Amino acid sequence: MDEEWTGEPHTLIVHSVEPPESKWDEWHLDYDLEHPPSCKEEERDYGDGVTCQEWNCSLAYEEEYAGLAFALRYSGTPVTEPGTYRIQAWGRKTYHYWAGYEYDSSVGVMSEDEERE
Repeated sequence: MDEEWTGEPHTLIVHSVEPPESKWDEWHLDYDLEHPPSCKEEERDYGDGVTCQEWNCSLAYEEEYAGLAFALRYSGTPVTEPGTYRIQAWGRKTYHYWAGYEYDSSVGVMSEDEERE
């Protein structure tokens, strides 16, 4: 069975944007990310007494493992200008009879219609 989901909306405040140096590089974003109250922080233990508080939500996962600039471009909603954006994580699970389940996820800028829902 196929499934799709979206995460809670977050606010992305982009202060500056630097274009990529080559077609293989990503945009560099200087930004702040505001998490909604439903997102929680948890303490992560990195061993040897090193711990820190980290957000535990699907958007934070994508930010850490793919980077927001890549995730936004991958979703077809690259951020190339400073400004304030509403973004959310998304995911889908698709079944292919020849290969089983395929999983995909990323982060995209929300459309005005999505923000009204």
